Amino acid sequence: MDDFLKSKAMITPGVAGATTTMITGTLYSQFGLPAKWVGLVLSLLFGLAVWADKQVPLYQRIFFYIINSLTIFAVAIGINQAGMAIEVSTLQAKNPNVIERKVEPESKTFFHDWFR
Repeated sequence: MDDFLKSKAMITPGVAGATTTMITGTLYSQFGLPAKWVGLVLSLLFGLAVWADKQVPLYQRIFFYIINSLTIFAVAIGINQAGMAIEVSTLQAKNPNVIERKVEPESKTFFHDWFR
């Protein structure tokens, strides 16, 4: 329990969230898979890491699995939103008259709204 609350332990959900964003963005842009479901499934898979520690009681592992998986998913969404904001601000810096980025439905960008 002490290790879970230390700041060093939070590196794992951060790295797993970044990896989830990277894999989700790639699968969406290349194959058109639904990003929100791919991101959730990957978060649940990365969350399985808590099952490696057999010293923790079962009820705590279940709790940590849920919390870690949701944390990984939230980090992945946050990284994706930050990437979208950077893309829009970069586009606006190049052309100040552009208010919103128009993307054809056929093109799939790496960073996009997962819940649209």
